[in-house]
Amino acid sequence: MTSTSHSTDRRRHDPLVRLFDWLTTLPPDEAARHRGDILATAMLSPFALLTSSLGILMMSLLAMLFTQAPWATAWFVADVLLLGARFALAWRYQIRGGAIPDAIARRTICLTCLVFVLFSAGCSASLMTATPPLPMVATASMMGLVAGLATRWAALPRLALFTIVLYTIPFCIAGMIADGGSFVAGAMQFLIVTTGTAALTLQNHRTLVAMLRAERKARALAETDVLTGLPNRAGLLSRLHRRAERPPEANISTIALLFVDLDRFKAINDAHGHSAGDAVLTTLGQRIARTAAPHFTCRLGGDEFVVMVEGGDVALAPSIARRVADALAEPMPDIAADPIIAGGSVGIAFGTPGRFDGEQLLAEADAALYVAKRAGDGSEVAVAPTGMASAA
Repeated sequence: MTSTSHSTDRRRHDPLVRLFDWLTTLPPDEAARHRGDILATAMLSPFALLTSSLGILMMSLLAMLFTQAPWATAWFVADVLLLGARFALAWRYQIRGGAIPDAIARRTICLTCLVFVLFSAGCSASLMTATPPLPMVATASMMGLVAGLATRWAALPRLALFTIVLYTIPFCIAGMIADGGSFVAGAMQFLIVTTGTAALTLQNHRTLVAMLRAERKARALAETDVLTGLPNRAGLLSRLHRRAERPPEANISTIALLFVDLDRFKAINDAHGHSAGDAVLTTLGQRIARTAAPHFTCRLGGDEFVVMVEGGDVALAPSIARRVADALAEPMPDIAADPIIAGGSVGIAFGTPGRFDGEQLLAEADAALYVAKRAGDGSEVAVAPTGMASAA
């Protein structure tokens, strides 16, 4: 098993990952496929986060100013620290153009839950004081919180509903006993409105999941080669782009691109026709994918294919390339009257930590391929991390 497979298994067995997938209410396999998209829907942009943070800080600041109580001061200080940490993460990964890693996003959601727990407790305490204008501001703030959870966390309906219930109950209890029960009617109305808003979470969830499924299907179609069923050039570039966006600590392993080109495809096309040529591309594309499995394989275009090797198997890239070349040299007996033999050449380029540019790596693999083709059919070429090609 490759290190990539080990990493995938570790993620699947991570308790926090399993909990996150359960919160989506989706089947485990689908939850895993949509995990990144769902996390993205739960993350606020820096501007939206700034405005929501100002609203939370305004509530705790008013409580501190009007009550001058130690609990209100502690609430305000805790808000400043926690919200500052949240905004720092958003600034680091979004303003500077990087995607938030899944692990960081999950921790951010946990941090957000803590902020909301403090917010609910603080608003409840503010209502209990019955000090104008705190009850009115606290009620409006809590309604804003419930509405935000029903929309922002719609992809995680179990979490949204649980947190709405968790934050609403203390506030309603506070409203019923505050100031001798003078806020009972308001507390009941708040409970009714909150229940209706929470019900929208399920509707929002269905709409959001349908949208995510449609977007994923559209991306899959856009990144799939119609003839072979393999990923296409757009799929490869998307995968390379996502890998380049990983934080430096995640780029600890090297990567190898194997650029594969069929040696006699034009002659086969001319001799047997385009239908036979399509059958050759389909057959050999599947051969390459099987030989290089479990590594990513795509059809770049024409008679060119690329295999992306990651993790512990990068050192085996030359032997994988050799096996691919051998597989391409095997006859194809079922396409024409006589068995067809295409053959192929492979160029290899290696990327290393601190030096990862997907487009440059692909260009180096392409250059290595031409060295291989000049060396003769069925050759493979290794490219050093410096970009200098040398025959393997």
